[in-house]
Amino acid sequence: MKEKAGWNKYRHKRVPMEPKEAELVIQSLTNSGDGLGRLDDRVVFVPYTLPGDKVKIKITQRKKTFALAEVVEILEPGEGRVDPKCNYFEQCGGCDWQHVPYAAQLEAKEHQLRDTLERIGSLGQIPIEPIASSEQHFGYRNRIQGEIRNGEFHYKRRRSDQRIAVKRCEIAEEPINEWLATELPNAAPGRVEIAIVNDEVVVLPVNQKNSTELGFRQVNTQISQHLTDRLLEIVSKSACEAIIDLYCGRGNWTTQIAALHPDKHVIGVDSSSDNIDAARTAAHMQKLGNAQFHLSTVEKLIHKLPVQHSLCIVDPPRSGLDTAVAEGLLQHAPQELIYVSCHPATLARDLKLFKQEGYEIASLLPLDMFPQTAHLESLVHLKAKAI
Repeated sequence: MKEKAGWNKYRHKRVPMEPKEAELVIQSLTNSGDGLGRLDDRVVFVPYTLPGDKVKIKITQRKKTFALAEVVEILEPGEGRVDPKCNYFEQCGGCDWQHVPYAAQLEAKEHQLRDTLERIGSLGQIPIEPIASSEQHFGYRNRIQGEIRNGEFHYKRRRSDQRIAVKRCEIAEEPINEWLATELPNAAPGRVEIAIVNDEVVVLPVNQKNSTELGFRQVNTQISQHLTDRLLEIVSKSACEAIIDLYCGRGNWTTQIAALHPDKHVIGVDSSSDNIDAARTAAHMQKLGNAQFHLSTVEKLIHKLPVQHSLCIVDPPRSGLDTAVAEGLLQHAPQELIYVSCHPATLARDLKLFKQEGYEIASLLPLDMFPQTAHLESLVHLKAKAI
């Protein structure tokens, strides 16, 4: 029987299904923490692998141009693969790379940063310094967050809302683990932060904003100090008479700058009343007459600040600069800008905007704030080009 004209054009064609299991070789590490391999023309992301691994995988999710998979078996381990230190690795969502040698972690992060700045930011060759490595590869976290349930401390599982009970955390400082081993059974249930404050372990409730009464603090004391030292060095060399910290938190950087530079007008802005109260108290205690703090969102206040002749400091969340903030900065054009980033992709997006408006990158320092994870901190110093 002859088919009607045009029928083949609209007929659904049966396409062979891809196998649920396959073998592939991991080529690189991604900034999400996965290993990357290729299956025919499709990129496949596989957690807990490293370059050189030959693995049997199970496809868990297919998309148009990529797939997600999990390891069924490591057929041939890649060069340098190490045994994870933590008993909960591959279950807990806290670490990505305990199986990756530390030197390879640093190399991957530097490569990912350069690739992201070029691919998303179209920034070309820029002066990226060698990554500042962490002296402690484990036991570096001065605070952890999780949930206490039935006398046990729980982290989230990787990419899941499910919880896993842990008795110790290998990336936490040891006093925190000692608390988990001795004090946890007596602790009240709920979401908590266990932190080291003034050499003592404190337990604080976590609020709906995923924070505590202490506000935001960097988790790696040594790398945090390295970051602060570089920031203060840049400020000390600046000719700007006004320094504006647009996300000042509790005023840690702001008060240090005011104390070191009594000749400069130092301004801090934050949307949290608790943070601003703490910053004002610290400035009053230190008798810092040149420090001024404003309770406001940055986008509401930026047009009222002396931005044009200042050095501005921004330390936004992973989402990067709010559009209104970026536009306000570009409109008023500070002489210098220090951008502290915890996400290379949004950093690249924002740097592209500033480059298009004539700013040049004077320096870019990546810092390994989070060993055993794919996260990367960066400090960028930008200058407005002289007219």
